[in-house]
Amino acid sequence: MKNIYKIGTIAILTFISLVKVQAQNVEFVASAPKVVQVGEQFRLTYSLNAKGSDFQEPAFENFKVLTGPNISTSSSVQIVNGKMSQSVSYTYTFILMAVSEGNFTIPPANVTVNRKSVQSNQFTIEVVKGGQTSQTTSGGSSSNAVNKPTSGNSKVFVTIEVDKKSLYQGESLVAEIKLYTQQSLSGFEDIKFPPFTGFWSQDIESPQQIELHRENLNGQIYDVGLFKKVLLFPQRSGEITIDPFEITMIVQERVRSNNPFDDFFGGSYRRIPLKMISDPVKIAVKPLPVNAPAEFSGAVGKYSMTASIDKTRVKANEAITLKVKVTGTGNLKLIKPIKVDFPLDMDVYDPKTNLNTKTTNDGVTGNVTFDYLFIPRYAGTFRIAPIVFSYFDTGSKTYKTITSQEFEIEVERGTGDQETTPGIVQSLTKEDVKYIGKDIRFLKSGFSLKKKETIIYGTPGFYLAYMGSLLLFLAIIIFRRTQIKQNANQVKVKNRKANKVSRRRLKIASAHLKQNNSEKFYDEILKAIWGYLSDKLSIPVANLTKDNVSEILNKHQVDAETVGNLMQLLDACEFARYAPASVSGGMDEIYKQAEMVISKLDQKIK
Repeated sequence: MKNIYKIGTIAILTFISLVKVQAQNVEFVASAPKVVQVGEQFRLTYSLNAKGSDFQEPAFENFKVLTGPNISTSSSVQIVNGKMSQSVSYTYTFILMAVSEGNFTIPPANVTVNRKSVQSNQFTIEVVKGGQTSQTTSGGSSSNAVNKPTSGNSKVFVTIEVDKKSLYQGESLVAEIKLYTQQSLSGFEDIKFPPFTGFWSQDIESPQQIELHRENLNGQIYDVGLFKKVLLFPQRSGEITIDPFEITMIVQERVRSNNPFDDFFGGSYRRIPLKMISDPVKIAVKPLPVNAPAEFSGAVGKYSMTASIDKTRVKANEAITLKVKVTGTGNLKLIKPIKVDFPLDMDVYDPKTNLNTKTTNDGVTGNVTFDYLFIPRYAGTFRIAPIVFSYFDTGSKTYKTITSQEFEIEVERGTGDQETTPGIVQSLTKEDVKYIGKDIRFLKSGFSLKKKETIIYGTPGFYLAYMGSLLLFLAIIIFRRTQIKQNANQVKVKNRKANKVSRRRLKIASAHLKQNNSEKFYDEILKAIWGYLSDKLSIPVANLTKDNVSEILNKHQVDAETVGNLMQLLDACEFARYAPASVSGGMDEIYKQAEMVISKLDQKIK
């Protein structure tokens, strides 16, 4: 019994030592829609990542409390490397209703954790007049600066919003492509992003899935989603136009029915495609001031520069690396290697460029490093003049110049140095080595010439070789002309190679499938299908649409089932690029369908 008691005690103590509350900061966060309508019910949630007690709700002035607080808890246990950790969360939920217009601040709530009072954040809710109601109640904000398109549906539209419409050449601006809707949407088709002609563009990281949140636009609440956020750098001065964004949205509209059972089971809906085009955006780009320093090469932003050298005392023919590092925010990726004045008696190699950047709303942030490798060939003392870097400061709207220190290098005579080689004349500048006394070769005497007995010319072997060479030459000419004639018909060449090219793209898509990279996978599948149709039907990709492809395939007597499978495959891939979770069957099924459709089309179209 004693042994059993000891074993039980040890097990209990061991378990207690393993179970520890996860070390974390206590967070008590309040969340609710930032924009609601008068009379609208909404959810207010307080989330606590620890065990709490004695919850004290704030005073909800100008809001009517319908229910709450409703308390829910959850806990989880994790075991990592033999260590067990436990985390808990408490949620306090209220259902409120707005009763009057205005901007109202909800004070913090209080809760007790480990005998200490913890306070939540306070936040402001904007209440607007009752009117059009959006589909979600997630967070949002006021967006009165957005203009609706001059034409189209006022309940559903798309915009291109920029943070500035006037800037200097090389300065950055942020463009956001957004969706505004007061209707229920079930999908997107035929998405065409603007090419941003006249700009160097860089995508800013944004959620893969389109997340809708609420915004107040001129007194009406919309669900707003972000399609794409891009950082743009104008490459010329003058007025540059950002072309419209185009998309077809599938609106889900409820159909009225006299059958009472339809309402009981949720009713029936119809899908209506709506073609949406945003307004173009004009950007006024100012040229940079004319008084640019001689060292200026196009850098715009806010920068600092450092220069360093790895050795200051070497032997001749030993390599040295000069490192120039530019750090800051701006058009970092467009900065060219900085000019360095090296002594003439050194071999200098092209600089190696290393980029370490991150794209943000402020621009490309990080650093670019230029590594200059050079080799001194002769002994002596050499100086590298200070390195000068100039840029246009977007904050002060002036040019600024940064200058490094001067570098002095002591070069000693090395083993096998050219200066110790006899018979070499070495100039004081970088020149080729010249050998003296070796450019004249004297005639030799005291030997006899012997006549060769056998002569090939005129023999049967000579004529046989001559005829063979002539026949080979004629065969090459005939083969080459045949090949040129075949390749001259580009339509037949593309038709013949269409299947092979599509298989190569499917192979690339298969690699993305194994890496579970859905975006690149669906992109390659679409390129494989559209490229195959373009080559096989001899129609440029830009002129291909689903409608004319279907019509042309019918003329080639392709069965309706294959055409239908092709259209479904194209719709699934285009939709999956923006909502991959909603595609049924997964990437494996899409890949098999693509192989099957291309194989069947190749059998039908000759």
